[in-house]
Amino acid sequence: MSTTHQRLDRIEHELAQLRRSRARWRRVALGLTGLAAAGAVAGLAQEQVAAVIRASRIELVDDQGKVSALLSVTDSGGQLDIWARGGANVMRLAASETGGDLAMWNSSGNAVAGIYASSGGGRMEVARGDGELAAYLEATPDGSDLAMSRAGSEQAAARFRVNQDRSDALLARADESAVLLFGVTTKGAAVSVLGEGDREIAYLGGDARRAGLLRLADPKGSSMVEAGVGDQGGELMVRHATGQGGSVLGNNDRGGFVEARNVDGKGVASMGVQENGGGRASVSTAGGQMAAVMDQGKDESGTVQIYAGGNRLAAMGGSGTGGLLNLFNLAGKAVVMAGTPSDGSAGMVSVNGENGSPAVTASALPDPEMTVFSSDQMRKRVITPPQPQ
Repeated sequence: MSTTHQRLDRIEHELAQLRRSRARWRRVALGLTGLAAAGAVAGLAQEQVAAVIRASRIELVDDQGKVSALLSVTDSGGQLDIWARGGANVMRLAASETGGDLAMWNSSGNAVAGIYASSGGGRMEVARGDGELAAYLEATPDGSDLAMSRAGSEQAAARFRVNQDRSDALLARADESAVLLFGVTTKGAAVSVLGEGDREIAYLGGDARRAGLLRLADPKGSSMVEAGVGDQGGELMVRHATGQGGSVLGNNDRGGFVEARNVDGKGVASMGVQENGGGRASVSTAGGQMAAVMDQGKDESGTVQIYAGGNRLAAMGGSGTGGLLNLFNLAGKAVVMAGTPSDGSAGMVSVNGENGSPAVTASALPDPEMTVFSSDQMRKRVITPPQPQ
């Protein structure tokens, strides 16, 4: 497809050739006029109507003898030129190698509009008064293309394209940087916002599964916020400025969950739904190791468990009779237990040895007493309060 400048060069070359032959054709035309007059006299002024006029060039001139319209033949086919009264060639309709070609110039000789056939179909162009391309509409082999530019640049500031697989558009800033892209494909629709260096800083559209997706990025294009749809429902990821860490909000097969991560990407705090449908909250060390858990235990009561180095050290919970507290050694054995007896009427405490056997027990009812056991559990001493005298 010829560019606008190539077409203008070709047109000016042909125009020069036509003007050089103008004088010769004018002499021939005067001779033909004399012959025609003689023929008219010989025919005793009988009116003659020609069914066909054949010529390789026809000129229309004004009252000053200047050519106003020219119908001629070129190597590509027929051509019609129109001149304004001031002498400017303002329009040309011609045949080209690819088809028809219509061009228009202003009085300053700058091309301002054109319609022509190209290899892909038809193309329309509109230019500003200085000849700078302002917009074009073009048919492509599988769709169409529309582009518009702002004054001072022929770079597209807005462009719309359609083909068999997609329809998309581009909007650019005055500095020629693309800012907004949007379109529709066979996979769905999307809107993309670009920042410096054509880095995508925002995206709203569909993912590979045709589910909704929102992505927000920093000026470097690194994703900071991502929201989408997973197998169990909505998901939200918020990252730290380093690209790591942040927070996660989503769903699993039990329900919703929230997780906070440190700058190293380790989960250090979370809330969610556990297997029995109750709630669960946990905190972890900087390395991601469990530190404490709070959840719903048995009998619709809550529990709190404390860990260190992967070992459970303390647990506090409830039962049908009251609260319970257990302290564990590093071997996982309960060494201190405090709670309520089965009737829930008072409190009791048990201090155990390393093997889990009671060493000291104390209870408030039926009568306050404390029992001390030997290491082999074979002997014990019971201490009770003094009896009244």
